[in-house]
Amino acid sequence: MTIANDPSTGGASQPADRIVWWLAYASIVGGGLMVAALARRRVTEPWLGLSLVLILLLLLGWVIRPRATLYATLFLVAVSDRVTVTWFPFVKNLSSRESISFVADALTISPLDITLAAGALLSCLRHYAQTGKVLPRTPLTWPIVVFTAFVVYGYARGVGMLGGDVRVAVLEGRALFYILMVFIIATNECTTDRHLRHGFYAIIGGVTVQSLLSVQYLGGLDPVDRDDLESLTEHGSSLGHNLLIVMLLGLVLLRVKRPLLKWALIGGLAPTVFVFFIAQRRAGVAALVIAGLVMAIALFWRRRTMFWSTIPIVSIVLIGYVGAFWNSTSSVAFPAQAIKTIVAPASASEKDQSSDLYRQVEAYNLNFTIRTSPVLGLGFGQPFYRPVALADISFFELNAYMPHNSVLWIWIKTGFGGFVAMFYMLGKALMLGGERVRRRTDDIDLVVALTATLFIVMYTTYTYVDVSWDSRNTVFLGFAFATVAHGVPLRSRRNEGEQLQHATPAPEATAELERAQR
Repeated sequence: MTIANDPSTGGASQPADRIVWWLAYASIVGGGLMVAALARRRVTEPWLGLSLVLILLLLLGWVIRPRATLYATLFLVAVSDRVTVTWFPFVKNLSSRESISFVADALTISPLDITLAAGALLSCLRHYAQTGKVLPRTPLTWPIVVFTAFVVYGYARGVGMLGGDVRVAVLEGRALFYILMVFIIATNECTTDRHLRHGFYAIIGGVTVQSLLSVQYLGGLDPVDRDDLESLTEHGSSLGHNLLIVMLLGLVLLRVKRPLLKWALIGGLAPTVFVFFIAQRRAGVAALVIAGLVMAIALFWRRRTMFWSTIPIVSIVLIGYVGAFWNSTSSVAFPAQAIKTIVAPASASEKDQSSDLYRQVEAYNLNFTIRTSPVLGLGFGQPFYRPVALADISFFELNAYMPHNSVLWIWIKTGFGGFVAMFYMLGKALMLGGERVRRRTDDIDLVVALTATLFIVMYTTYTYVDVSWDSRNTVFLGFAFATVAHGVPLRSRRNEGEQLQHATPAPEATAELERAQR
């Protein structure tokens, strides 16, 4: 560990090193014995032992190589998909029989739960040993902590006070804790821009691998099932696809010279876009459009010449594409149809109008539920009320608990306080992201900062129209929060105002501003 070589810590580092050593030793011995015992009892399931060894290695990694373990966790989360990779165990419970990590029906806990809990705990202990403080000091720390506190209240309200279903409460709300866990780990362990950059590389690599696995899953379907397929991946998977697309666009439009990274992204673009079109998530298209508008604003500020040479052409091409595929029902026309449902809902297809009607009725039911307890909410493990009957979507187990409108869902589960805390957390993150993009020089770290900010924008958009508080996207959100908060110390409002007055924009923007003033 680095504190062993820090002269400022003196002899105090030696007990800490011994504790870490014994923790690692106990993890190896205890975990090895547990895996051996389970493997001996389940000799017909050879993959179980291997998957449990992977969990053990991740737990050990938090002790000796926390940053590399964070990258591995981000990659494994990005690869996971409950629809196309049903056997992959990382975000599935140890009670999921289709997973290779199935242990027992009563274990409503996933390898991701275990991994992140251990990582956050060890990261806090390490941070306390180095600084004397448990949590990292950033402008986003307390907004996330307050939001998480309201999530805890939601469990106390729904399960403790109102007697809600414990299993359902765990399934619907545990991903909300991932935001704080990942934020703590990433903030403590990723101390340079380069570290954060590699974290996004791990996510992009996982998204690419997941897209390839989805293509394999699609190819293995029966032709009849393939023709009847309405969607391919999980609800929130399109946000990962969007992440790869906006990073590539950032590299190209900002003219960052990273040829190896650029070609790697282009290689991952083909399967990712293919899955994006087949998955047909309208919310994903809406999020990407909003991200494109924000990117255009950033380009106008940072590279005005590039803005005027590309954005008008791109706008004309997009308008022409939407017009050409306005009445088409092919997979290639899916983004155009998604835009059509936004600008002209009355002209949408019967299927899209039916989906919109379901959401409207669902929104009415959600508002009715909120009015029954506008301040306290219902808490987790409690279904939202349905004064107006909804169409049957019982194939989604949590349809009575997790609606499409994930913004109002937060109000129902955590009360009005949690609803306000959510908006403040997202708003603060977007402010920090905008400031970080404005201050960065034209290099790869500007692209990373822009990508993180755009992911928060896309997530906020997606949350309004579809199920978004899932394991994968909350992990990505926590890492995006850590990225936009990186290097921004806590400061008073007076100091913040002084720094903003003395902020220096990008050189190209300064030159263009001087020419405009002349």
